[in-house]
Amino acid sequence: MQGVLVGAVTVAIVLLGALLFQRSRLRLAQVKDSEVRFRLAMKHSAIGMALLSPRGEWQAVNHALCDLMNYDEELLLGSSYQVITHPDDQLKSRSMLEDLLAGEIEGYSLEQRFIASGGESIWVRLSVSSVSAEGAVSYLVAQVENIHAAKLSEQALQESRQRLQMALEVGGVGIWQYSPQNNVLFWDERMYELYGLQPGAPGDGSLDIWRNSVHPDDYTEITTAFQRVIDGGEDLDAEFRVCWPGGEIRHIRVRAETVARADGGDALVLGTNWDVTAEKSMQQSLAHEKERLRVTLTSIADGVVATDEAGRVTFMNPVAESLTGWREEEAEGMPVGDVLKLSEDNVSGPSPNPITVALNGGDVCFLREGSMLQNRDGSRYEIQDSAAPLKSAEGQVTGAVMVFRDVTTRRAMQKKLRYHATRDALTGLTNRREFENTLLESLDEEGPENNILCFIDLDRFKVVNDTAGHVAGDALLRECAQVIGRQVREGDVVARLGGDEFGLLLRHCPAQCATQIAESVIAALGDIRFAWNESLYDIGASVGLVQLDADVSTVEEAMSRADVACYAAKHRGRNQVSVYTSDDSEASRRHLELQMAAGLRESLESNRFLLYAQEIRPIDPRSEQSHYEVLLRLRDRNGDILSPGAFIPAAERYQMMPHIDRWVLTQLLITLSEDLAALPHLNLAINLSATSLDDPTFIPFLESLLNQTPLSPERLTFEITETTVVNQLSSASDLLGRIREQGCKVALDDFGSGFSSFNYLKHFPVDVIKIDGSFVRNLLHSSVDRTIVESINEVAHRLGVQTVAEYVEELALIPVLEEAGVDFVQGYAIGRPQPLSALFEQQQPEGLGLSGKVLAGH
Repeated sequence: MQGVLVGAVTVAIVLLGALLFQRSRLRLAQVKDSEVRFRLAMKHSAIGMALLSPRGEWQAVNHALCDLMNYDEELLLGSSYQVITHPDDQLKSRSMLEDLLAGEIEGYSLEQRFIASGGESIWVRLSVSSVSAEGAVSYLVAQVENIHAAKLSEQALQESRQRLQMALEVGGVGIWQYSPQNNVLFWDERMYELYGLQPGAPGDGSLDIWRNSVHPDDYTEITTAFQRVIDGGEDLDAEFRVCWPGGEIRHIRVRAETVARADGGDALVLGTNWDVTAEKSMQQSLAHEKERLRVTLTSIADGVVATDEAGRVTFMNPVAESLTGWREEEAEGMPVGDVLKLSEDNVSGPSPNPITVALNGGDVCFLREGSMLQNRDGSRYEIQDSAAPLKSAEGQVTGAVMVFRDVTTRRAMQKKLRYHATRDALTGLTNRREFENTLLESLDEEGPENNILCFIDLDRFKVVNDTAGHVAGDALLRECAQVIGRQVREGDVVARLGGDEFGLLLRHCPAQCATQIAESVIAALGDIRFAWNESLYDIGASVGLVQLDADVSTVEEAMSRADVACYAAKHRGRNQVSVYTSDDSEASRRHLELQMAAGLRESLESNRFLLYAQEIRPIDPRSEQSHYEVLLRLRDRNGDILSPGAFIPAAERYQMMPHIDRWVLTQLLITLSEDLAALPHLNLAINLSATSLDDPTFIPFLESLLNQTPLSPERLTFEITETTVVNQLSSASDLLGRIREQGCKVALDDFGSGFSSFNYLKHFPVDVIKIDGSFVRNLLHSSVDRTIVESINEVAHRLGVQTVAEYVEELALIPVLEEAGVDFVQGYAIGRPQPLSALFEQQQPEGLGLSGKVLAGH
């Protein structure tokens, strides 16, 4: 029995297992069938669908999602949905996903942006749910719906509403709504402001609040008009006045209409109000202004003519009547062209009338310069005018106004001034500025290769100018200008460039022909026999030619090359023609000097000069004063520091030294004056160039600086070379005498290099003599040099003048110089030149800071 029972149980277990297996297989088949249907549904779904891992990685995506994001399926499956989520939406998306994975929510839906493959953002609605197995999230199911267009429309609508609200607020428009059946009136906030009331005022919520505010004189008309809107659906567009509680009167504009309700309810009256008090005031002002304008137009010095849209005269003021010869009553209604008869100077036939042009084009029109107005009596006036269209609020041309004036006298004066502005006052030739403008136009022409620039420099002119005087020199220059002008062709340009230099632009002239013209100029100038005060003078000329080819791009380059060629002609014996060639060594050196001179001007403008200083040490160690000579350096465009030998020769040759001297003095006496004044024991020696001594405006300039600077003049010594004194004894003596009158000292530099130093020293008062370095260098080895130094020192001391030995490059020289009685020494053995800023730092008293001014170039 027990065996039967065991067998029965066994059979039952087997049958139960079979049944469970069959059901499991059926369930598995159903799951597979469901998965197949899901994948088919996902594949063919019109919206984007995807399966994701719990970490957000794409496991399966449909075509709709790929098309939406413009990604290939393989590219998507290699990344996660966080990668393509817009950065501004990642935080919210990540938070929702964390809540889903934690089991706090079963799914979520949100609007966010995905980044498409092209980089653009696309708005989508993302719906995510989870599929769990054995209590853990197995994968995620996501639906992605494209809502980009709807989102943009929503944003546009919101922006439109905001703009409307802003427009209403900015425009001060109040909105109201009235229900005739219920006598209910609704006002927005702006309406209460327009009427000067507060919510809750008597009659608020009904028409009474409005009726109580309407001005009594406007009450009947406006309430009647409003009733017509209620009764017959007629629109309302009117103005009326309201009385504020304080008695102020305001003008209100109202627009209203009856609007049927969409739900079929009773119709409503909707309207807007806005304050037009300012506009009404303006209209009244305009009425007054119109009358004042008419009075003004009749009294101004300009002629005024107005027309209608067809160009017929509607108004003329008295000046217009006088200039045209027509009275307003006669001209009214006539075509403006019959009244304003215009032409151009030296041009036959009528000119286009600017009023006609303004009417047709709708823009302001101006007459050309030289336009003439013919009076009814035949007389002509040169006029200046402008015509402008009159337009309606819609922009339609309704007429035009022309304002003109008689400029006959003024234009004649302008022509005269223009002529003198472009002409050399002495010779009547083109002046340098106009010549350079003409040269620039020539360089801008297409193919200027056949244009030749000539630079003419007179020879021996200085002899005439110095011996016979400036009047004779001027007369000679006028005669030379006439002679040169007779040698050139029509269309060529002759100019006086300055001094005894002339320029000649030969247009479309072959090189051989240009050389022949230049030679004829030299020959003609050489034939001049200039007689003055029973004396006869002859002159000559040197000419430099440069072809204006593609290598010459600027006026400066052209003038530089012509000057170089002229210099070469002078160097080869004068009375010659020299053609510029780039391989001429002398020309190249001259060219480099010219370029350096041009660069010096730019350096001054750019503040690239630097101030250095070198110590001048007293031999007597008991002296508490410190002396420094101010030296100059130049930082070029590459940042390199150039010594004076690299730029001073060019600066002296091309008259740049006076400008440089003024820059140095302005820096020391004005810009850095406070810093220098803070160092009372520091004395400065400043070099002056020979060209500054010849400048009559230099002394007033220096005296002005000395009057402005806080520096004591006793601390300043001005150095001038012995060579300058020899060559310009008179001007140098006068200049340095006035400098000493100011309290400054004068030093004679390079003393001993001249042939008669001692002879003129007694006639030339100085405070310091700087013994030329040629006597100091070999002092240890030359008894002759030692004797000369001792002699110079003894003579100087007998005259009460201190001495400085230059170029002291060995310390062994100092005892010898001390024995000779020299007062100061200067040279590399004492100290090398250093930036002035470094000197300030060394000399600065403890606790005293610089004023903050920056040294030029630093």
